[in-house]
Amino acid sequence: MAFENSIATTYEPRTNWVAKPLNKTGDLEGWLSKMNRACPNPVLGEIVWLKSSYGSTSYKAMKFRTNGDVIWQRGEVIREIKEVVNH
Repeated sequence: MAFENSIATTYEPRTNWVAKPLNKTGDLEGWLSKMNRACPNPVLGEIVWLKSSYGSTSYKAMKFRTNGDVIWQRGEVIREIKEVVNH
């Protein structure tokens, strides 16, 4: 699957994150290389969206290994909807 330009944004504390793992096996090295190209210097909590012809997939930088490699989690951003009540 070819990915177009990726969009990265920083995680906001008031945004909820829900993990959505695929539990697939495949070309891990190729995927890690793709993530490195999309976001070469992630910060903890950063969310990266990868766009494709099928839509977009989001990944969050969850933590870092001792060698500096990032551990990504596939998931979805859930934004709170605030109700406006007029009195």
